[in-house]
Amino acid sequence: MVDGVSGRHRVVIVVAAARDALATETARLTADYEVDVRRCDDVYAATAELALLRDRCVLVVGRLGELAKEDRRFFAIAVRSGARCCGLLDVATSAEPNVVAAAMRAGVLVVGATDEIKGVFDVWLAGGGCPSSRPAVCLDEEYRATEAELNALLGQGTDE
Repeated sequence: MVDGVSGRHRVVIVVAAARDALATETARLTADYEVDVRRCDDVYAATAELALLRDRCVLVVGRLGELAKEDRRFFAIAVRSGARCCGLLDVATSAEPNVVAAAMRAGVLVVGATDEIKGVFDVWLAGGGCPSSRPAVCLDEEYRATEAELNALLGQGTDE
């Protein structure tokens, strides 16, 4: 299922159930920033929606575990289409080993709580044109970490 309206240049695709806290917070932010929003129940619907929005600046927001389904193929699809991704990594949702490192290599902005999504919106909306989909591991220089440090903290090996 896909919900939403069109009309403006920037679009947020939120991959979450309608009553999920992630969908609720993202809907609030899109209303505050006057940005179009599409809600998709799963990453498969998000892939189809992304294909329809090729001429728009797109930010995809979802739980990291959902976005990483099918061997993390959605990350490559998003990069090819020029979309940015924000993945919520929360304690309640399990993620495959090394998914965080793979997501960051693909340019996914990983956040640990829904209230951090506002910062992602601020960065995404800054500037005149559609933001580059180049990888950005962390929004704040002070908190940047290497992939090895993150793997050590998460108790994961390398993705090789």
